[in-house]
Amino acid sequence: MWIFLVLAIAATGGIIGLKLKLPAGAMLGAMISVAIFTVVTDLQVIPPWFKVCAQMVSGGYIGTTMTRESLGQLKKVAPAAVFLLTGMLVINLIVAGVLYMTSPLDLTTCLFATAPGGMTDMTIISDDMGANSPVVSVFQVCRMALAISSFPIMIPKLCGLEYGGRRKKAAKKKAPLTREQYIALFKTIAVAVVSGLLGYKSGLPGGTMLFSVVGVSICKLVFGIGFIPLRVKQAAQIISGSFIGAKITMATVTLIASMWYNVILMLVIFFPLCLGLGWLLHKVCKLDLLTGLYCSAPAGASEMALIASDVGADGPNVAILQIWRMLGVIAFFPSVFKLIISAIA
Repeated sequence: MWIFLVLAIAATGGIIGLKLKLPAGAMLGAMISVAIFTVVTDLQVIPPWFKVCAQMVSGGYIGTTMTRESLGQLKKVAPAAVFLLTGMLVINLIVAGVLYMTSPLDLTTCLFATAPGGMTDMTIISDDMGANSPVVSVFQVCRMALAISSFPIMIPKLCGLEYGGRRKKAAKKKAPLTREQYIALFKTIAVAVVSGLLGYKSGLPGGTMLFSVVGVSICKLVFGIGFIPLRVKQAAQIISGSFIGAKITMATVTLIASMWYNVILMLVIFFPLCLGLGWLLHKVCKLDLLTGLYCSAPAGASEMALIASDVGADGPNVAILQIWRMLGVIAFFPSVFKLIISAIA
């Protein structure tokens, strides 16, 4: 009974988050609404397997974005992709180290709180490794929100261009799914679930999501099976947000409220380092400066690619490098974090 009430609260919060156009609005809205419910009632009724389901769907959705063209383009930008991922890991470790030394947070939480991956991905993977996932989500939200709002203004100015803003797309009414799309969705979800379960059983950090990404990517590229509409991904984000929100207690709220200066410190260090990495991409990998800066922007792949194309950057390269950064963070960073934590512990 209680679980249905909490899910209704999560869905309402997620819809509000989307309407307000918050970063990762479905997840953030659900997390906040469920957190309020949990703090007020002291009830935690969301089962752990909700998180696993959300990882499978999120991983499957990422897998559907892979195309033969993006694989072909990767050959051309592979050195830049490796350089970008390495640079992001170094930045991650620097900022996490500063956060660890200046806050009461444990090392695992600090590493995931400053990881330059998707907010949803990093938050739910961090929970697998024992981090304080609500705190991770707060830091990730602040990073993404400020990156999306500030980098599109800063980057053109640094390159001597005028900021033109994001093109507004004409609102289109969402058409209902066809029978063929429902069949494709069922097949894709089946692949995501089977491969995700293999990843879950493997015990690898982030294995559930990683295996779902790989499984759906292979099926899409080889068999042409790969369709998950945005609304399904948003539903997974709502489930993920409800799981995280259910873990927020009054003690968590007090901790987050006392750490506003740590959030500011993280951003003050993070953003200049990302801009510096973009400049190095320009110098070392011979990308034009505008493209290099957008590739290193610590925000969503789709958002940065869309904004970049509006101001004359190489939109396809920005999209490809951002997507491979996101995949690389999911695939490699949790294992690196595990090694670091084991070495220090």
